[in-house]
Amino acid sequence: MIASIQGRIVRKSEEHVIIEQGGIGYRLDIAPSAVSSLPPAGETVKLYTYLHVRENEIGLFGFTTEDQKNLFELLQTVSGVGPRLALQVVDTLSPDAFALAILQNDIDKLTQVKGIGKKGAARMVLELTDKLKKSAIAVPDIVAKAAPAEGAAENEVSEVIAALMVLGYSSSEAHDAVKRARPVEEDTVETLLRRALGQLAIV
Repeated sequence: MIASIQGRIVRKSEEHVIIEQGGIGYRLDIAPSAVSSLPPAGETVKLYTYLHVRENEIGLFGFTTEDQKNLFELLQTVSGVGPRLALQVVDTLSPDAFALAILQNDIDKLTQVKGIGKKGAARMVLELTDKLKKSAIAVPDIVAKAAPAEGAAENEVSEVIAALMVLGYSSSEAHDAVKRARPVEEDTVETLLRRALGQLAIV
C-alpha cells in the first residue's frame, strides 16, 4: 500500500492534485479545503495517501495530515459510507471536531456534512463510538476530561440514543425515552434499549 507521496506539484484542481515523483505523475483525489492549503504548482509537498481498490474501481486519495487519513479510513467502516462521503466529512470537519461530535452524540454537527442525514449521523455514532476510542485519532481533551454520566455509562446511553434515532425516532424523543428508562450502572446497550423502547410504546 502507498502510505505517502512526496514530490513536485504538477497541477491542482478543486478536487484533485497531480504530484510527480520519480518520473511518475500520481493523481490524488483530495478535499477542496486541503487543495487550498497546498503550495502552488512547481513546489514540493508531502501527502499521506490511501489506495482505494474495489472490483470495478481504483482511486488514490491524499491528505495533508495523518489524522485526516486515519479519519478517512475509520469512516469507511460505517455501513453505507464510501470514499466520496468519507472525503466529504474530512473536508467539512477536522478530526478533533468529528471525534467530539461522535463522543457527544452531536447529531446536528454531523449533519452539517453534505450527504449525511439524521439517520446516517445516528448510525455513525452507534458504529464509531467504541472504534473511535480505540483508533489512532486523538480524542479531544474536553471529552477525555468530561465527567461520567450518572447511572449507566455514558457510552451505553449514547449508543441507545443513536440506535433509537436509526429506528426513526427524533433526538428529543430518544433522549426523553432513555431518561424515563432510568439508566443504571449495570445496564448494557441491550437492556437499556429494551426499556427505552418500552417507554416509547406507552407514550
